[in-house]
Amino acid sequence: MLNFKCGRCGECCKRYYVVSLPSEVKAQAALLKMPEKDFIKGNMLLFLQLFPSDHNDKKITVSSELLPKKFVALSESHLGRMPDFFIMLPLLAFRRRESGECTFYGSKNAGCNIYNARPAECRLFPFISDKKTDDYSKLYPFCQGLKLEGDDRSYLDLGFIHFEKMARYFSLVKEKGFSSLWGSWPKEGVILLTDKLLGKISEKDFFGMLGPYT
Repeated sequence: MLNFKCGRCGECCKRYYVVSLPSEVKAQAALLKMPEKDFIKGNMLLFLQLFPSDHNDKKITVSSELLPKKFVALSESHLGRMPDFFIMLPLLAFRRRESGECTFYGSKNAGCNIYNARPAECRLFPFISDKKTDDYSKLYPFCQGLKLEGDDRSYLDLGFIHFEKMARYFSLVKEKGFSSLWGSWPKEGVILLTDKLLGKISEKDFFGMLGPYT
């Protein structure tokens, strides 16, 4: 991120679900002087992202047979088939307003009401894609920071910091279970297949899919 300067356009805040890890949520709740449980209840969603896969003992995987029936047809339509397994990424994400932006997006504090405690994926955006590229402006053409010009403008991809933190988190989920890492969680959330939103997911269905990783 050498010499990268955010353009403060807020587009990344309006386009994606923003996930936050347990240690980050603790800092965000403290910043707002809220009990962590109340912060989670009022501002966060269960977030489950699926990727078609073969069975993988090193990843959190789930049989497609455990996918709630209401999502089966949508998944088959999106993929053109139903895989035997999915890699599963269970997280908590910030709620989004009806207009799409993150619940913490605002006109103050550089566009973020928790700016000083924002998650790593916000700090490192746009250098967090799992797609290898030499030109991030092609992946994120809306990012105004990538359009700023200057003789000293050069970028250093620090996305590995984000992915290392995520890898440690999922390793702990696999080892200890989701509920051991979170003292509390919302009662509802969303489920995505790759980057496609399938719909809302209940606490029951969320933990039903997690199975042994609950």
